[in-house]
Amino acid sequence: MEWFRMYGEFATDPKVQMMSEAMQRRLVMLFCLECSNGIETFHVTERETSIAFALRVTEEILAETKAVFLAKGFINDDWTLANWDKRQYVSDSSTARVRAHREKKKKEAEERETRMKRSSNAPEQNRTDTEQKEHTHTAQTKFSLHDAWEPDPTTFTAVLFRNGMANQTFEADQLLEFRSYWISRPDDLKTQAQWEHALAQQLKRQARTQQANGGTPNETGRRTAQSRTRNAHDILTDPTW
Repeated sequence: MEWFRMYGEFATDPKVQMMSEAMQRRLVMLFCLECSNGIETFHVTERETSIAFALRVTEEILAETKAVFLAKGFINDDWTLANWDKRQYVSDSSTARVRAHREKKKKEAEERETRMKRSSNAPEQNRTDTEQKEHTHTAQTKFSLHDAWEPDPTTFTAVLFRNGMANQTFEADQLLEFRSYWISRPDDLKTQAQWEHALAQQLKRQARTQQANGGTPNETGRRTAQSRTRNAHDILTDPTW
């Protein structure tokens, strides 16, 4: 629906109020015609006939009306309204306003959806960030062992070599046993290198025990090392366990 600005001074402007109510109505009708399609859209040769029909007046009354409006400066000689563009604004177009309103609502809805997604992901993201911070250690940081700890394959191979176990193989669950033992002793703090050395020492002791037993099952019923063992580097880099 098209609309135009109607100023309150219409009710007090002497140029308007000194006219008859019929003349005031015709002026408002011209405002409506300009707002709807624009008076200039009437063909120049038929403009006055079209305006007379719209105002429901005869051509004689239209000529009288035009003379009054020209004298008061309401219209130009071609019936276009004087100062119309000055008193109205492009932003008043309902089409533009509706489009802007819809775009604003769409943007607000998208922003709400984005905030909701961020809010729903925040606990999980915070938990992951916290775990990463808790389990990230510098070379000199001492920490208690935790379930996420693993020896670094790039350094543990050298640790095994220094402990005389360069070609040593061991079982995957030996790392789990090592963790379980030390997690139950949270007051024991070591650096990453010290934990790797401790693991190497435990593996070395277990290897000696197995050799002393001739590769037979130990008291826990574990199968022989030859039947389940793999290279240490392969176990540490295997993501399936």
